[in-house]
Amino acid sequence: MPPHGRLVPLQPGQAPSRSWYLDPVVAQQKGAVFLSWIRRSLPSASLDSILKTDLFEEANGQDRILHALVPQARRKVGIDIDEPTVHQAHAPGGEFLSLCTDVRSLPFPDGAFDLIVSTSTLDHFEVAADLPRALHELIRVLRPGGTLLVILDNPLNPLYHPLKWITRRGLSPFRLGHTLSARALTAELRAAGLRIHSTAYLIHNPRLLSTALFLGVRTLLGRHASPVIGALLALFELLGHLPTRCFTGCFSAVAARKPNAD
Repeated sequence: MPPHGRLVPLQPGQAPSRSWYLDPVVAQQKGAVFLSWIRRSLPSASLDSILKTDLFEEANGQDRILHALVPQARRKVGIDIDEPTVHQAHAPGGEFLSLCTDVRSLPFPDGAFDLIVSTSTLDHFEVAADLPRALHELIRVLRPGGTLLVILDNPLNPLYHPLKWITRRGLSPFRLGHTLSARALTAELRAAGLRIHSTAYLIHNPRLLSTALFLGVRTLLGRHASPVIGALLALFELLGHLPTRCFTGCFSAVAARKPNAD
């Protein structure tokens, strides 16, 4: 892999791309849920520099969040290993630097970012050892006192393994790789010296089943389907308040802090 990334300038006035991997209502809800958890996990101190570890949402759907993370931040950087994705990414109402690089070998100095957000990026590696390798690279470029937010596919969800099987047969725009449970992720972060702030389980609609359900509703009702899909999503989210949320959540999320240097 290259030792350095390559900046890809955003094109002014670039037209937004349509969500082709999620129903628009589902994409909006996913972005809102992720953004709500991220904001709840942010420290009270001001944040000057932010890194987001992939640009899939910013390139393909209505679940883009980088532009809205911390509006007052002076520097926002989004990275992706796929150059077409970097070119397609855009930020309505805001700007960020797009960088084509590999999260396992980042071209940034130690302690470069106040906040690092990784939204289901590290769960696509084919080699299991690449996930902790990428985590340690993110910790390296996080400044002392900074916050690391990691979202991964939840392997405790009973639909995770069927979904992984489907994605590996070319029936999805992405392939699921190795992931970690919330417990394993917190253990990995603690072993690296970080302090765990909080954990959560996000998005409680059963992805395989709800995708078929929403597609049927959209086909049947067309543009009138959005309120129905929104109501169904709200019902599914009630599962997040139950003790079984560790099994219904599509994603596990962990917020951690890097201790200040002595």
